[in-house]
Order: sequence, then structure tokens, then C-alpha cells
Amino acid sequence: MFGKKTPTSLSNTAGTAKSALPPITSPSAAASGSSDNTHAAPKPPSPAPQPAATIQKAPISHGSSTISFTDPKLVTPNFMRAKEVLTETLLEQINFEALEKISKELRKGRISETVDTLIAGINIPLTAPQTALLKADLLNEVLGFGPLEVLMSDPDVSDIMINTHKQVYIEKEGKILLSDIAFTSERHLLNTIQKIVSLVGRRVDETSPMVDARMADGSRFNAIIPPLALDGSLVSIRKFKKNKMPLSQYIRYGSMSPEMCKFLEICGNIRLNIIISGGTGSGKTTLLNALSGHIDPGERVITIEDAAELMMHQPHVLRLETRPSNTEGSGEINQRLLVRNALRMRPDRIILGEIRGDEVIDVLAAMNTGHDGSMATIHSNNPRDCLSRLENLIAMAGLQMPLMAMRQQISSAINLIVQIARMRDGGRRVTHVEEVVGMEGDVITTQTLFGYQPGPMDAAGKLTGKFFSSGIRPRFLSQAQYFNRDQEMIECINSSDNLR
Repeated sequence: MFGKKTPTSLSNTAGTAKSALPPITSPSAAASGSSDNTHAAPKPPSPAPQPAATIQKAPISHGSSTISFTDPKLVTPNFMRAKEVLTETLLEQINFEALEKISKELRKGRISETVDTLIAGINIPLTAPQTALLKADLLNEVLGFGPLEVLMSDPDVSDIMINTHKQVYIEKEGKILLSDIAFTSERHLLNTIQKIVSLVGRRVDETSPMVDARMADGSRFNAIIPPLALDGSLVSIRKFKKNKMPLSQYIRYGSMSPEMCKFLEICGNIRLNIIISGGTGSGKTTLLNALSGHIDPGERVITIEDAAELMMHQPHVLRLETRPSNTEGSGEINQRLLVRNALRMRPDRIILGEIRGDEVIDVLAAMNTGHDGSMATIHSNNPRDCLSRLENLIAMAGLQMPLMAMRQQISSAINLIVQIARMRDGGRRVTHVEEVVGMEGDVITTQTLFGYQPGPMDAAGKLTGKFFSSGIRPRFLSQAQYFNRDQEMIECINSSDNLR
């Protein structure tokens, strides 16, 4: 009954809406009434999320693989049909460039008037609660990020994964769940993607079908569209946590023992060079944030990241972020260039968001030349793999260095490797606190100071593992003594049983 172009039942409504909103109505949309370009999207205004009071969040169950964010009594076939028709009609009529020039209050009022006019003219029966929800959703289409608004505003959702317009998965409490959120069409999803990337000066189309961007709230955004994505556009959003989680909270979540927490707090304070190792989504950056909270306020700290996520609360922090190449393929500033520049800025510590390329050479050089207390994260499965990955990154950088010299550089630069993993119950746990001791022949030697031994799942779906201390005194105990914290460190090691 209703096609994707403006239906007969909306023909009078469209004309009314255009006259009701002349300053922000697109002349081309008014003339054509529809557009067939599925990849083009006008420049949108800055997002201003609108509340949808009728949206309900179902409780999460570890035994369930789905989660509901909508009320099935309201989101009926009639509601979805009305939303699809009105969404396309509204987006075709709005002149986003004109909309951007007016104030947020006036912008919201103008859009609200247009939405009211469109809803009043549609010949689809809707209840009053459905009409209120439809209006909130349409306002979010223009002023926010459409169906993503409810997920972006939920603090418990850590990741959003869009598998074409039909499926939206989320990560919540460490579990990946299928949500009942969906886009009305592929075009609807592409419009939302264009809106997000245009806000940060990026673009995505058939000639450049992949994009990485940082959203206004700091969340990491990645999209890949056809023809590379065969079934439809794919989007991944790693949400930015607004509240920094302290190390002490790891104890409450069962991610480390109190002794491990105190030990890592001391290590962060006494200026050890620390690498945090783990897989994708294991919580490396969150742990790096927590460790950085124990840096002395008097130190000058420089952070370098691909997408700014670190939240340092010290007074003397300088934040640097890489820049991708422009549409002509020039102007890229990578992490290695930023590390080199940071060394000229008199830093006490350099904090690198993630080691992933040839910047590893300059980071290790910095750790070996007076910038003690530097920290970074890296993708690897265990502490031994972490060392191997560092070797591989140096080799991939094209630096002709003997293997023995390479390993000596690594062993002298790094004091501690902290391994964190996401377990099968969804929880993140520190599995190894590994000291890099030095060289024995041509092999880098390490020793485990603290660890985690996983056990079976209990009735509640949680692992019943145990944290333990090896009881070994670390080689860097003399550095703890220099900061007058050696006795505290010894107490952490001795107060924890060999298998706790």
C-alpha cells in the first residue's frame, strides 16, 4: 500500500509541511518529493538526543541471547509502516544546511511543528501512545542518531554492532545480545552513517566505502558499506565511558584480588614501564585509565591515541590524537610522528593508547632514555605472546636490528606486563601480572607475580576461579624502595596465599 516514495496519502501533508517550515525545507526535495540516491546524504545538524519515554528496557538474563528496548504493544506493523513512510518523507524535506544555522531551541521547535503536521496527515490508525513514540523517533531522526539514540544513552551498553539494517547487536554486562532495534531500510541506515561521519569531517561512499571516526562523545565509530559489505552496511561503535573506573572497583567486580589491586597501584605510582596486554574488548584501555589514576599530580604526562579515550585527571596532561589522511590521500599524522614530537615536549611519562605499528621503536627508545613510568596497551593473548608481538612489530617496521639487540631493547625497556582477558562468563579478569626480568642467553626471561586460575561455572553462570600470588619478590623492588613503598609491595606479595 505504501511505497518508499511519498505515498498518495501523504501528498497533501508534504505540501503543508513545506509551507509550515519554509526556512529549513529543501527546495530540491519540495520539487521532486523523493530521491533515488541511496548513498547521498545532506549535512546534518549536531545531534541533540530526544527522550522516548515509552521505550522500555527488559531485564537482561545470562541465559538469554536477546534483549528488548521497545514495547511490542506500541511497535506494531501499523506503527512500523507509518515510521518508515514518515522517516523518508521528513528526511527528504529538511534542508540540513539551513537547519544548522539556527539555534538548537528554534531548530527543535521547527522540526517538531513539521513532525506534528506529517503525523496529522497520515492515514494509518495509531493510538495516542504510538503517536507520542512516533514523534520522539522522528525527532531523533533529525536531531539525533535515529534508532541508535536509545542505545547511545544507555550507560550499560558498551558496544553497538549493526549487521545491515535488519539486525543490531549490543554488548551488555560482557554478553553479546541481539536487540529488537532495527532500521527501516538500507537507505535509512546509510543516512545515519553519513550523519555521524559528516559531523567529524569524514565521508563514506562507493569510492571510499570504509571509515573510522571518533564521535562527539568520544565513542569509536567504524563503518563499511557496499560494495565491500555484500549484504548491506555494517557498523561497529565502541562507546566511550564517561566515568573513569578506579582500580578499587576491579575488586568489587571480581576482576582482581585486593592484593593485586594494591600491587598495581604501587607499580603505577613508582614509575614502572607497563604494557597492558589483552584481546579485543578485554578492557585494556579501561585498565590503562585506572592505572594512570595513580600517577603523581606533579608529573608532566603526554597521551597519544588514535581515538582519544583516556581520561586523565592530573593537572599537567597534554593530549595528542592522530589524524587520518584527507580525501586526496595526504595529511596523515600517525602515532610514530606524534611520539617523536612528544619526546621534544619534555614529558615525564608518555601514555600510548595502543602499540600497533612502527611507533613501537620510538616508544621503547623513550622507555630506555629517561621516560620511566610510560604505559601502553597491545593486542596479544598472553605475556609471552606480548613479547613476540613487540618483536614482530619492530621487524615489520623495516628496522634492520639483530635479534639479540632487539630483545635486549625490549627487556630493558619493559618492567611489567599486565594481562587482562574477557572470560566466557562475560567478566574481565587480570590473568597475569608478569615481571620482565631480563635476558638469559638470547631469551627474554619473565616471572609471574600474580595470576588467575579459572575454575568451573557455578549455577549463576559465573566462573569460580581463584587469584593467586607466586610469593616471588620482584627485581624492581629497589625502585619501590626509592619511592619508599617497598614494604607495602612486600606485604601485597606475602599477604596473598600461593593459591587464594
